[in-house]
Amino acid sequence: MRSLSPGGAPAARPLPASGPTPGYRAAVASRAGAAIGGGYLLSWLAVRALALGLPMDPVDNVVAATLVGLAVYPCAVMWVFAAATPTRAWLGLGGACALFQLAILVLRALGGQA
Repeated sequence: MRSLSPGGAPAARPLPASGPTPGYRAAVASRAGAAIGGGYLLSWLAVRALALGLPMDPVDNVVAATLVGLAVYPCAVMWVFAAATPTRAWLGLGGACALFQLAILVLRALGGQA
């Protein structure tokens, strides 16, 4: 027979005393670093590429690109924690950053200004 707590509900099982493993803690720390640092870098590169590439006045380009960057950062953070492994999160952020950096280089060569 199951033991009941004083209120009549089934008694909760005690939690194991060990807690999270060091490997799990390292994976969470890696994801947090990718989300904070990598997300910021990706957002900055996206803003820079859009500011160079949009076909408006330079001031309007910067304002529009900054608004987009405010959406890119939380999306990057969510993607990092949704990735299957921390390695996949870092590689995905690195690939996206490389694409934006390539776009910046091409736009600068074509004479983009912002």
